[in-house]
Amino acid sequence: MPPPGYAPGYGPPSYPPPPRSYAPGNYYPPGYTPVGAGPPPNLHDGFYLRLHLGGGGTHVSGSDAFGDSVKISGGSVSFGIALGGAVTPNLIVFGNLFISGLGMPDVSIGGFAAGSSNSSASVGGFGPGVVYYLEPFNVYFSGTLGAMQFEMDDANGKPIYQTEVGIGCQILVGKEWWVSQDWGLGVAGEFVGASMKDLSDHSITWSATAFSLLFSATYN
Repeated sequence: MPPPGYAPGYGPPSYPPPPRSYAPGNYYPPGYTPVGAGPPPNLHDGFYLRLHLGGGGTHVSGSDAFGDSVKISGGSVSFGIALGGAVTPNLIVFGNLFISGLGMPDVSIGGFAAGSSNSSASVGGFGPGVVYYLEPFNVYFSGTLGAMQFEMDDANGKPIYQTEVGIGCQILVGKEWWVSQDWGLGVAGEFVGASMKDLSDHSITWSATAFSLLFSATYN
């Protein structure tokens, strides 16, 4: 018999079922984002690859013990590739290959301008380097100590001037912007300096300097 107050044939009013519990696994209530559930931050760690391409100016001069000199200069294209890995976050060591090439450079011999020559010249080097990133700005400082060489060829590819392997450096100061989890694009200023002995005449010492503005792509 129903309790007093209920019409015959009717029971007490029904109540909605309790809310379902959330399914096990990586599911959270709407609007709730657990700490650490977002994408991981961009980090400079692990494998490192940097490619650069740019342009600027290169100057090479050679002089012997008697003061006779040759000066070669002109606009140049700079290319480089660095491969390495992080030893600590933001600190990376690498091996580096870099080249500055000149097409039809201006030549001066004994102080007299010879005009633009129908030739090509290049200053290149390879060696170990290190780069450090300042965070959160993603600005970096990079330095390489390189084994350097200079060569100037005529229009037929025959060497006019050629050096032994000397010593030099490459210094970069740059800024990058992340475009994905691992890739960054950036710009940098480059300085290259070198000193090398002539291959045929050891009384001649060649010195080279190059300044370039670079565009870079880095995987890290």
